[in-house]
Amino acid sequence: MSGPSHKTGGSEPSDAAQRPGDSTEFDVVVVGARCAGATLGALLARRGLRVAVLDQATEIRSTLSSNILQADSLAFLNRLGVMDRLRAAGVTTMSHVDMRLEEFRCRAAFPQEPGDVGGAACIRREVLDPVLVDAARASGAEVRLGTRVVGVIRQGSRVTGVRAVSGGVETRLRARLVVGADGRNSKVAEACGARMYHVSPGERSYYWTYFEGADTGPRPTFVFHRWGDRHMLGGPADNGLYIVGVSPQRHERESFRADLDGSVRAHAMRCAPIAEAISDATRASKIYGIRRFFGYFREAAGAGWVLLGDAGHFKDPAGGRGIGDAFHQAEQLADAVGDTIGASVRLDRAVAEFGRRRDRVYAEYYGLASDLGVAGPIAGIVPRVVRGLHADGKVDGVLNLLSHRASVLDVLTPGRVLGATGGHLLRAPGQRRATLGELGRLASTEIRRRNAMRKPVFQSGPAPRPVQQDTPEPELSR
Repeated sequence: MSGPSHKTGGSEPSDAAQRPGDSTEFDVVVVGARCAGATLGALLARRGLRVAVLDQATEIRSTLSSNILQADSLAFLNRLGVMDRLRAAGVTTMSHVDMRLEEFRCRAAFPQEPGDVGGAACIRREVLDPVLVDAARASGAEVRLGTRVVGVIRQGSRVTGVRAVSGGVETRLRARLVVGADGRNSKVAEACGARMYHVSPGERSYYWTYFEGADTGPRPTFVFHRWGDRHMLGGPADNGLYIVGVSPQRHERESFRADLDGSVRAHAMRCAPIAEAISDATRASKIYGIRRFFGYFREAAGAGWVLLGDAGHFKDPAGGRGIGDAFHQAEQLADAVGDTIGASVRLDRAVAEFGRRRDRVYAEYYGLASDLGVAGPIAGIVPRVVRGLHADGKVDGVLNLLSHRASVLDVLTPGRVLGATGGHLLRAPGQRRATLGELGRLASTEIRRRNAMRKPVFQSGPAPRPVQQDTPEPELSR
């Protein structure tokens, strides 16, 4: 049985084949026309650069993604000028959050800054990505769908373009800079020899689906609950849908494989606000999933090339920041490239600095995502600090952390960590050894992570197992 028909952003696959007279000389060739590549293409074209955005897909459809956007991402989309188009395509925003971390739970309004247009949103990629592709095209970028990049062109050690196949015909596109925005299995990264480092295996799987007819209550609320061995999210999505996401541990994989629909529902019904929302709802989409994934950083740049978004860096999906980080990186890279595109030496320095800045900025969020995605309960010190912040009326800091408007050390300051630990020891003196042991492990983990980023150990030997995705399509329950 097929699901209901819902509006999407729409994108005409009219750029697939190269036509006589098409240019093969560009300032920048972007490989990948999703949220990273299409966005960068729009930003660069608005600066007056000659940009080609290539994607092997002939039509922009759904892709593996949590589909969650935080306040900073919505503000970016508003600056990009596409929020009205997204609203017309059925997008709504969420104003509140229902957050649980172990035994601490609170409900709060998302903090808003000047220029914000909402606290969070769930936008399916078949709605979001076509709008971004159209924005790139409208900005002046040459978008070519149905175009598969099969290799890079070099002049000496410098990358000077790509070889691309469309309609069975190979074309060479020359460029001052080639951008790999082609995801985790990036062909650009492979062709340029970008090595991985700080590789970290995931400890959970992630499954999500959409329901129609959910009761979202009087206020559109994002549910984020993480307690014990459970990790769940839920909330209103575009076109009246409701997303439900669950994160089973490794030992639950076989039960999910045997009964995916039943397992997802059983997990969801253990989360009170999600269970209440979907009690009379029906599933309206297939169940998407990712398992046996790993996080990583890749070397970000070299002579004539740079990686963007998941092509260069991927972290545990627990934090739901893939789209937001792609936007953030696209803005940073557009500034760097736009100011230096005319001089190769300056351009190489700019993209190298982009890579160093990427590592500095995302190192702590990479660790945070791993901590949220760990099997079993999260470290007890985290909910203790958050509880204290909430009591002091400062829970906005935690929510800004999730939207990357605050750093981990802005929230989990040494003073707050030690204060929460001391308070817990006073209330539970019998847990002294366990509490101090946990604090020591957190400190040693943080030191190890920082050292790993300062002195990368590049992946050697067999490559990690590729990210696996499950997109089974069992019959929808009606």
